[in-house]
Amino acid sequence: MTTGKLPKILILSNAPSRHTPALERISERAVADEVAAVELTLRELGYTTSSAAIRQFSELEATLESNSPDLVFNLCEGLDGHSVFESHVAAMLELQEIPFTGNQPLTLALARNKNLAKKIMRSCGILTPDWFCCKDIPQCLPETLRFPLICKPACEDASLGILSDAVVHDFPALRRKLENLLPNYALEGVLVEEFIAGREFSVALLPETSGIRTLPPSEIDFSGLRDDQHKIVSYSAKWLEEDDLYRNTPSFCPADLPEDLTLELQRTALAVHQALEANSYGRVDIRMDEQGRIFVLEYNPNPDITPGAGFSKALHAADIPYPEFVRKVVQEALSRPQRNRHL
Repeated sequence: MTTGKLPKILILSNAPSRHTPALERISERAVADEVAAVELTLRELGYTTSSAAIRQFSELEATLESNSPDLVFNLCEGLDGHSVFESHVAAMLELQEIPFTGNQPLTLALARNKNLAKKIMRSCGILTPDWFCCKDIPQCLPETLRFPLICKPACEDASLGILSDAVVHDFPALRRKLENLLPNYALEGVLVEEFIAGREFSVALLPETSGIRTLPPSEIDFSGLRDDQHKIVSYSAKWLEEDDLYRNTPSFCPADLPEDLTLELQRTALAVHQALEANSYGRVDIRMDEQGRIFVLEYNPNPDITPGAGFSKALHAADIPYPEFVRKVVQEALSRPQRNRHL
């Protein structure tokens, strides 16, 4: 990059897979909204941009060669519908010594594997609900677990595989739920986790050249749900705007919380960020039980950053304009030391 000139930026994303079930394509297509928002903002900031949505590794290689970017704004969440390759894309950029935004490959891989991420968090003294990971139907429940339990894919994000019946209250219901989930997720397993029937928060983290900043917590408002509906953010509640579950589970930021609880949530989020060796923006999802104990559900290392999404609500609550956020992300990525291995 020529000194004094703004870097040429390639906005990289994953194209929707032709093999993804129709319902799940909604979350894949949402990446295009992120690309549009980021590209418009970057151009307003004076950057020269291009964008590419890829499905195959060969397309990644060809795109990098034809664009010769100084920086990649990395919004890629996998390849051809497979989220396992999210970290591979970042690793390819790292190998080619191309600066990129977002978290490093290690963090992307760790966070995606909820089973492994929970083990790391627990080893660091971070509370997370008790769980086990299964790839077939168990014959009995581990003695450490108590119903109700929630079942979700161990290695997916965007609430994929989490339906309104994800919470089960007895062993026969657990077996039935696993019989439905395992045919699609047996390769990497299903996480069976104690369901924390309490309030749900998220804390966004923002990279700055001086370190990581925690933003004001947000809270999911479950008050619109019926008594017979579990207070969870299912796939429908997250993505299907015409669904009652979507309308009845809004998030609010900043959450109306005592200062000590706000600080505890932010400290917990920062501890998760450090435990998974994150180095860019992300979001930590948290539950609080009736005793006021804080349990981390997961870390999202590549959250939706479209204006209006939860992350952007946190930016607004912190009085950070969206263009300033994009500028910070770019500056932080450019300031990272390069490994310079020259492999």
